[in-house]
Amino acid sequence: MPKPLPEFDRPPLDEVVLGVQFEPLEKFRSGHLGLYWSRVKSRYPTTDDQPPLLHIKEKPEVEPQQPPTVMLQLPSIPRCWFVDESKTLLIQLQQDRFIRNWRQVEGDEAYPRFPRLAQDFRREWEVFLAFLSDENLGEAKVNQCELTYVNNVERGSGWNELSDLPKVFSLLRAPKEGGFLPPPELMSWELRYKLPDGRGRLRAQMTPVFRARDMKMALQLNLTVRGPPAGASPEQVFAWFDLAHEWAVRGFCELTEPSMRQLWGEKS
Repeated sequence: MPKPLPEFDRPPLDEVVLGVQFEPLEKFRSGHLGLYWSRVKSRYPTTDDQPPLLHIKEKPEVEPQQPPTVMLQLPSIPRCWFVDESKTLLIQLQQDRFIRNWRQVEGDEAYPRFPRLAQDFRREWEVFLAFLSDENLGEAKVNQCELTYVNNVERGSGWNELSDLPKVFSLLRAPKEGGFLPPPELMSWELRYKLPDGRGRLRAQMTPVFRARDMKMALQLNLTVRGPPAGASPEQVFAWFDLAHEWAVRGFCELTEPSMRQLWGEKS
């Protein structure tokens, strides 16, 4: 039996994103964004237009200097945000994408935990599928799912200078004393791991950033799991999200030092 997934009392999470990509709906037009909003307006009263995301599919193998498979969409139909009153929850919708975000706005919002976010995403996804059926827009043929965790490790929380990063991330090694190079002024990295049975990849990216809400420096660790589910049924889609969640959590634990996880209140 696999070990239970660790949990944290004070995870450094800033945002969690669950998304589904499907083949572009040929009958979908800009006006359908408004029709969909009429169904969710009581819960998401604010809207905002955004440029559409590209249709990207994760490739089975890494190909040097080759971008992911991209399919341009013509005519271009905008991506629309539907934002709740707290501004912590939003739905993103476009011709081939359905996404739901939870995010911190003030910085003190409690993380709802993945089971709650997955349950809420499934409810909203089913509302969207019913909308497609009622408007005769065709079937959402899912070809890829995505789960992203955005973690911001604040300066002063286990680290102060970039030379302290080996105290935060397990893959880094502290520089030798008396070495020629001074502590780095800037550092970023990306790692990729293949999921089993061709279910996609886990991508881990770390970049120092100035956090937008307060301009404090933080180490932003993005964990993105992206890949195809076994099929388009809700059961198959959410079985993929369960797998992605496990990889993101266990990957987070392996990439960070025990002392940091203790700081975040790790519970096993």
